Amino acid sequence: MESLRLTPKRKEILQLLSIENPLKLLRYYPYRYEHYVLQPLSFALHNQKVTIQGTISSIKVDHYAAKKCKTVLQIEYLNETVTVLLFNRFAWSKILKKDMHLVIHGKYNAFKNEIMASTFYVGYLHQTEKYEAVYRLPSNVKNQTFSRFMETTYQYYQKNNQLKNQIPEYFLKKYRLISLQESLYYIHFPSNADVLHQANRHLKYEEFLNFCTMAALKRKILSNINQKESKKMDLHFVKCVIENLPFQLSKDQEIVLKEILDDMQSTTSMNRLLQGDVGSGKTIIALLAMVANYSAHFQSALMVPTDILARQHYQDFLQILKPFHLPIYLLVSEMPKKQKEEIIEKLNDLHPCLVIGTHALIQENITFSNLGIAVIDEQHRFGVKQRIALKEKGKNLDLLYMSATPIPRTLASTYYLDMDVSTIQHYPKIERKVNTVYLQSNSILSVKKYVDQYFEFDKEGKVYVICPAIENNRLDMENVENIYQKIQKCFPNEQCLYLHGKLKNDDKNEIMNRFCTGDAKILVTTTVIEVGINVKQANFMIILNAERFGLAQIHQLRGRIGRYGKTGYCYLCSDSEDEDVIERLNFLTNHSDGFKISEYDLKRRGPGEMLGLKQSGLPNFTIANLIDDYAILQAASNDARYILSHSNEFKHYLANIELFLKNDPKYIE
Repeated sequence: MESLRLTPKRKEILQLLSIENPLKLLRYYPYRYEHYVLQPLSFALHNQKVTIQGTISSIKVDHYAAKKCKTVLQIEYLNETVTVLLFNRFAWSKILKKDMHLVIHGKYNAFKNEIMASTFYVGYLHQTEKYEAVYRLPSNVKNQTFSRFMETTYQYYQKNNQLKNQIPEYFLKKYRLISLQESLYYIHFPSNADVLHQANRHLKYEEFLNFCTMAALKRKILSNINQKESKKMDLHFVKCVIENLPFQLSKDQEIVLKEILDDMQSTTSMNRLLQGDVGSGKTIIALLAMVANYSAHFQSALMVPTDILARQHYQDFLQILKPFHLPIYLLVSEMPKKQKEEIIEKLNDLHPCLVIGTHALIQENITFSNLGIAVIDEQHRFGVKQRIALKEKGKNLDLLYMSATPIPRTLASTYYLDMDVSTIQHYPKIERKVNTVYLQSNSILSVKKYVDQYFEFDKEGKVYVICPAIENNRLDMENVENIYQKIQKCFPNEQCLYLHGKLKNDDKNEIMNRFCTGDAKILVTTTVIEVGINVKQANFMIILNAERFGLAQIHQLRGRIGRYGKTGYCYLCSDSEDEDVIERLNFLTNHSDGFKISEYDLKRRGPGEMLGLKQSGLPNFTIANLIDDYAILQAASNDARYILSHSNEFKHYLANIELFLKNDPKYIE
């Protein structure tokens, strides 16, 4: 078989797009389409994009400034003369001649009967409608050049019969899908909306089916490997701890706790994601799971991303479990050497215990004698290798991941196919309210009067001021150093502290203690306080340069306030004039439901960025969309389970999926 002829330019295109195999070029899909529709201009609205074709009756070129030129064409279209403007098309101003026939696409000025051309070419549009694929390309690659390369590549692989269906025949018939060969042609060269729709149906379903089958197969492999003995837990003891809590569990909390305890009593290791909004009560569920694990005479470990949060959880756990005298330990990097050695020694003996720590838990010198459950809080903050390192501290232990960046439960249970998903959808009975205000100013002075009113209203109230940077190294961003100085001048009668990630852990802990229990009223900080920090009196937050933060991150930050029945006040400050920024920040002022915020974020940013796929090891989708194509995803998820339960009928397809899993380790944690 002759190989595909690649010119130096085509080799350069493949290299620029990081495509190592020309066959994969066919999977480089357009991101949008130019839609050409020939119709009388009397039907067109002002500023609408229109398409016309006709002959040039006159040409006028005006070189009105250095390196600037305007070409004015008079085009005869449907028995009328239309003016067409081309700007700075120097080469074309010399090529275009009277009586040439052009196809022109551009914005129509209805008042002047004039078109500002964005696309045009010499030739004819042989039908009244045409779609032209538009690709994301480097600046030195023209769309038409790329399209011709795509057509040549398609014809070569189609001629050599290398575009065979990946989707099993059973599902092609079930959903009346066109073939892969047709789909790849129509996705790049659609003649109308219907064939484009059919191409999308095939390619999106194919992408989801491959992913869902891989995830289901991975889950089956893991369930066969991760066999364990059922834990004999003292559920009466767990019930006593629940009854001793200073609050009542919500219905959602009771449901997810039962799901977790059922997993722990099964003969397959738990691999569960617990998701819920900020302040929904995930941590207490983790604590109860660890207590249940302790009652079965196993050790429990909770790994959190920051030293401050580890110490806070440790103090909270000590307080809650005080009447029960459970051994609870703290293990963080910055601890006295002797104290750390004592804890490591205790983890080595066979006595059950609870340990809360940071990355210190996964150091090589830390060994557990009988680790039964590992809980990973804010799981997206840890890389795949770090999660594996904790998992390997025990044998077939139960794993519970927690996330405060929730996505709709139905979507989560389909997307995280290698995990079970528990969701705390509603808040506990304690009312939480945070009023969020967007200020189109990035100055502390613009919010000073609101802070004064807050202090007047709440004599014990405290304030967080969040900055995106630590040091004064960028002119367009507020930083902790500058704002700390400005705050001291703005509020000379209030004690102010500052906090950021570069401080030593001992200093951080001292500052947080002073802010929590001392006279300090204002804390200037970075996002180091984003996760899990609870200061009861702090119910006012200012976020400077709010455009620098993601929606989920801002939602996490404001989750630090309004937690104990008091109303929280969050001011989003930004002087950005970007319309996208303004829309995002306004959205946050009207929405406090983390699930709705994450769905909005998913639609805007896509799953790759929002769900942290690089960290999770899960793939980004090239043509399918988790939100818009959810019905297809759900069908593919059901079909993947059907394939595994009828494996003999789908041997060939499963063999390809297994081969892919072996060759691409990013899909396996």
